[in-house]
Amino acid sequence: MSPTATAIVIPDNATSIAGSPSVGESKSVGVVSPMSIAPGSSEASAKSVSLVDELNTAWTHIVQSVTNRASRSESNVITVDLAPDESAQEFSTRLRMLLLVMNRAGGSVSATVSPSFKGDTYPAMLALVRGFESSGASDDWRPDGPRSIRMGNAKHLFVSVDMPVADRSPSPDALIEIVAAHRISSEWYDQRVSPRASSAGLTTVMFGVPNAPGSEYANSIFKRERTKNLSGRPGGIHFSRQTNWSATAAV
Repeated sequence: MSPTATAIVIPDNATSIAGSPSVGESKSVGVVSPMSIAPGSSEASAKSVSLVDELNTAWTHIVQSVTNRASRSESNVITVDLAPDESAQEFSTRLRMLLLVMNRAGGSVSATVSPSFKGDTYPAMLALVRGFESSGASDDWRPDGPRSIRMGNAKHLFVSVDMPVADRSPSPDALIEIVAAHRISSEWYDQRVSPRASSAGLTTVMFGVPNAPGSEYANSIFKRERTKNLSGRPGGIHFSRQTNWSATAAV
């Protein structure tokens, strides 16, 4: 996400949205409903959908924060605790779909930052493509660069810590989502993300596992920003199962 990056580094296969399986095969066009993505039958999918239901309050806060961004000058930082075996991918896919549909006329730039391309970024891109296909909107979006999706005037970028790509897109002005933030160092974040996270009214959402073992969590952006939110930072909101997913540090 560095504004000075110039080299595109991608593996030989499965690197871009355009190369995703089944993209463009469905010809039906429809209106996207972010909550209409059909979950799979696996236990992991069931857990993911259950988490989506639990995070309804967080969903409302995030969407309201993005929707009202033009009316405020400060940024909002939202941190969300997950269990070690939990994934927010279903939640995130629906959120990305909503943002693209909601802003396709007026325009917006949002981004997802993940630690690993193979383990996090590519599955997230594929889930978004399949979400549009399953909701009948496969003709409403298009790839816009190696790791970005465009719908009308709205664009969503995908960024990997371990495999960055050059991108000349404008900086995100709606949402930056940090996946597995407990595995991303605060030093990397400050160098590569913060310089492009200065838009007025920007919402940043971080999903992470609190108190993960090892030095990785100790130096992570999730620990730092979670601590600030729990300390009552203005514009900071924290969600945790321990508080029944209510906003515990909104100021």
